[in-house]
Parts: sequence; structure tokens; C-alpha cells
Amino acid sequence: MWLGVASGLLYYRFDKHRRTILRDNLRRVLGPSATPAELERVVRKGFALYGRYWGDAFWLENLSQEDIRNRMVVDGREHLDAAFAGGRGGILAVPHLGNWDAGAAWVVAVGYPLTTVVERLKPAELFDRFAAYRRALGMEILPLDNGSESMRGLLRALRAGRIVALVADRDLTGHGLPVRMFGATAMMPGGPAALALKTGAPLLPGGVFQDRKGGRWLSVVRPAIRIEPSGDQRADVLALTQRLADEFERLISQAPEQWHMLSRYWRAEGEGQQAAPRAEPSAASGEPGK
Repeated sequence: MWLGVASGLLYYRFDKHRRTILRDNLRRVLGPSATPAELERVVRKGFALYGRYWGDAFWLENLSQEDIRNRMVVDGREHLDAAFAGGRGGILAVPHLGNWDAGAAWVVAVGYPLTTVVERLKPAELFDRFAAYRRALGMEILPLDNGSESMRGLLRALRAGRIVALVADRDLTGHGLPVRMFGATAMMPGGPAALALKTGAPLLPGGVFQDRKGGRWLSVVRPAIRIEPSGDQRADVLALTQRLADEFERLISQAPEQWHMLSRYWRAEGEGQQAAPRAEPSAASGEPGK
């Protein structure tokens, strides 16, 4: 983990392009009251914590399920328990915050069957390593090769009563939906909302924060977002995705330095405003922010 932090700080120092992107993203999160010095401190810490994510992510493989349970403090477990008890599975949607892999590992460690989607990375060896790593933690992995096929796999998982975990704050397919976050337009995948509307499975926003002490985390599970279908599927998917974005905004605001969003996030005004939700938007990815 210390090597991860050191690598993150080197990344901050030498990758001007990514440093500029994260600075621009966090400037909007922190708001106009943040001074340039305050902003830069958060950006630098963000890179250090991103490095720590990589360090303790693969370290998770060496922990027993008992270790994972003992190292995770959970706020809102009752919402996950209630979702699973309902028999329709549950959709746990999180942003690229803290260490989402630790959260998924905890879900498995407490006995819930879990399915997630992973973007097929290049080179193939990297994808294979990530898939093997997550399978070692007890997750069922669906590759994001084909959006429709991924959606069918997630539907099967929910109908089997499984928990579906999706990192859902960044659109990877080009078919995302426009939402408002921190006063600006961003694009988010409509998959979590479409799954919830199609299956009736509870949509649970959540986040996993890194503790100050390495190798420990705090997971927050928010109450299920209430679904009130209007009969207009496109409008319903967009409205539910916006409510998920509102939840993500609250979670990110609690620890902006832990939001690992090293890709351009905000759209220029007018850009992406005409994006229309499809009947079955592509599923979100479980791939680390980059």
C-alpha cells in the first residue's frame, strides 16, 4: 500500500495531462470557494489515494473473508439485507470512490452472491488478471464486450436473486444519459435504472471510503431509490438515473479526494444534451477509473 501511495505521487508529478483532468473535475466538486492551494492539496492527495487503491486492491486477494469482514465498517447494511430478502436480488450502484473492490469483496464475505461487469481492457493479459483477481474474491464476472449480452447476464443474475454491483458514475459506451451533478452536465450509464425498472429489483446507491488507516474501509449503503414508473420507459430511466446522480453527488462530497475520476467528466453546456435513453441501456462497468 505504501508503494501504491508513492506510485500515485509519482503519477501526480509526471503526468500533467491526468493531473489537469483531475484538477478540473475536483474544481467543480469543491466549488468556487476553494483556493488554488486548497484545490491542489486535494488533487495531490487524490493521486496518492488512487495509488493506494491499486496497492490494497490486489492485497485483498491475501485476506480471508473473516479479515475482510473485520476490516470493513458498514453504514446501512439493513438496506442490503432488505433488498436480498425481497427475493428479486438488488442493484448496488457505486461511483469510482475509495475502493469499490473492497466493498464487493465484503458483500461476498457476508454471504451474498454477487455479479459485476468488467470492461475488457487492453492488453488482454491485464483484463485476464483483473477478472482472475475479482473471481478470487468470489465475484461472478461478466465482460462488457456486448452491451446487450451483458444486460441479459445481469437480468439472469437478478432473477436468480443475486446482488448486482455496478460502478456507475461514468459512461463507457457512448450511449449514456445526461444528468446534472455539481451544477453541470455529465453522462452516466442508464443500465442500473433500466435493470431496476425491468425487474423491480431495489436500486441501492452506495460508496466505499478508504479509512485513514491502510487496509480498512467504510462502506455506505443508502436506502433504495423509490421507483414510480410513469409508463414512459425512456423518461423513467432518465429520471431514475438523475436520482442516482444526486446520491452520487452526496457521497462524493463527503470525500472528494477519494473520487478517482481521472477522465474528463463534465460536458460543455449543450454537449450531450440531446442524448436519448435506449430501451435497454448498456450496463455500467466495474473497471477502475483512468
